[in-house]
Amino acid sequence: MVITRNRIKTVWMLVASCIMQACSSLQAGIYLSSIDHLNEQEILENEKKVISFLEDILTAPDNYTIKAYVRTGVAFQIKRTKLITHSFYVISYTHEYHTLSFYGTKIAFYSEGAWIMDSDSDLLSYKLFLDGQNKWDAKEIIIETGIDTERTVRNILSKINSTITFYYRDHINNKAGMDNCNTALMETLVMAPIAPDPD
Repeated sequence: MVITRNRIKTVWMLVASCIMQACSSLQAGIYLSSIDHLNEQEILENEKKVISFLEDILTAPDNYTIKAYVRTGVAFQIKRTKLITHSFYVISYTHEYHTLSFYGTKIAFYSEGAWIMDSDSDLLSYKLFLDGQNKWDAKEIIIETGIDTERTVRNILSKINSTITFYYRDHINNKAGMDNCNTALMETLVMAPIAPDPD
């Protein structure tokens, strides 16, 4: 068999393409497999708990505080990068708190999306953040006036009831009808209004 330059070039292009796709799939796989031990069906079942919890908040929103955080996708990442960054909410009341974020239900670039409460990685990264062992490079997203609890919760419920699906790189290449953890958070977050000056 005679191997021509064009044949070699074609082979190398195919190899390079496969490597690039494999790397991208690996990045997505590492990112999405870091959610927690739940499988696809369990993540969807978890979303039912999210809905119930959010509806409870709406009965007395002033009793709850919401903060937003951004972190690395996985614990062994050295720092946050544009490609692998994860955003999540922490909802606090009395002496308790829960984490909340949007995930894909499968290890894939595109999949059904679901909001998940208290995922292993969100809880662990937040606990380590509080303890000063910030291996996930977590950082609070500072909102000067704070986050409007009621309006943010209503936005999250609207997202849940919509047909929004999950796209891993949505914050880099925005696609209609899709979100990832970062875009879902930024599109639901509502700043609290500026308090009027006292007379």
